[in-house]
Amino acid sequence: MTGARSLAILGATPRFENPLQVGQFYWPRWEGYETAVRDIFSRRFYTSQRFAGPLVVEFQRRLEEFLGVKHVVVVRNATNALMIATHTLGLRGKVIVPSWTFIATVQALIWAKCQPVFCDIDLETQQMSMPSVRRLLEGGGIDGILGVHLWGNALPVGELDSLAEAYGVPVYYDAAQAFGCRVGERAIGAFGRAEVFSFQAANILSTAEGGCLATNDDALATKFLAMRGDHVPGGGVSLQSATARLSEIQAAIGLMILDDFDRIQRNNEEQHRCYESCLGSVPGIRVLTPSGATISNFQHLVAIVEPAKFGLTRDELLSVLKAENIVAERQFHPSAHLVSPFSAIALDPGQLCNTARAAEGTFQLPLGARVTVDRIERICDVIHAAHHHAGSLRPVLAAPAV
Repeated sequence: MTGARSLAILGATPRFENPLQVGQFYWPRWEGYETAVRDIFSRRFYTSQRFAGPLVVEFQRRLEEFLGVKHVVVVRNATNALMIATHTLGLRGKVIVPSWTFIATVQALIWAKCQPVFCDIDLETQQMSMPSVRRLLEGGGIDGILGVHLWGNALPVGELDSLAEAYGVPVYYDAAQAFGCRVGERAIGAFGRAEVFSFQAANILSTAEGGCLATNDDALATKFLAMRGDHVPGGGVSLQSATARLSEIQAAIGLMILDDFDRIQRNNEEQHRCYESCLGSVPGIRVLTPSGATISNFQHLVAIVEPAKFGLTRDELLSVLKAENIVAERQFHPSAHLVSPFSAIALDPGQLCNTARAAEGTFQLPLGARVTVDRIERICDVIHAAHHHAGSLRPVLAAPAV
């Protein structure tokens, strides 16, 4: 066991020379990237208002094949995709969405002139709580449901689709963190009216910045194209366009990462299993393991601190890690319902009690291209030491900064 004096917060040299951040950060090999950019330069085609370039077309086709859907429309980022999906579904009223999600998910509803109605999460999985969704539907006045798959896992899609059908409201999904995940024989991307993915660098499939909409609805796909800013034959001009086209260079990056996807997913799983093994014996630390997805992308290492057992709060542990240049993160902080203007929305007592508990103890650890098994072991050694020496660390952590 590492001694307390070997911890950087007590004056020792940090375990890592440079900050180790949360995020996937997978990137193509230079040779392939250079070749792709030279080809794009020789064609002198980057993006177009009237039609997609050859690499964008190929990227969309490959994604359709990978996800098992009829249509994929790639766009500038996932927030644009959520805005487009909400608008083209014709939603203008109350939409159920979890507060425990990235703030852009809820901001997209406001852009489309919808009112978020916050549901709670399941405490064990941190996915949307189906009893909470049902209670909100029973209250009436709901126009739609925006489901959110979190942490490389899947919410109960079968149950949510059934609830949406029973109450006659459309359901669509923010699958930003779930590319490559499957439920049974179906890939995430093939559920609801549409699903949205993020290709930001922190996610497993990256185009540096980007996203897409996936759907099996022909008419909806045509509207997605028009809102992206494409010229749609016979469709006229979309009066509300997001002008959200993806570039050829971004598509080239996406195609190269997609070619390497199986290896990347296996690497993530190996790292995830290493964390589970190393942290399994630490009292008060619970690693969140994917349970709703038959196959996970393992792109997140999410853990929950129970202070009474661990000896430190989540935020105190993050301070210990930060001193070692381990940039662990409080995701979704603060929760969406606490952020203006959403904080003005009236909530029933206890409506988001599980969300509040998750917000107190949840954090992420680095996993992905910048991480190795050796680095994971060093990270976990810090967490072990923080627990073991919690008593001597608390006075230091409580002291005001000079």
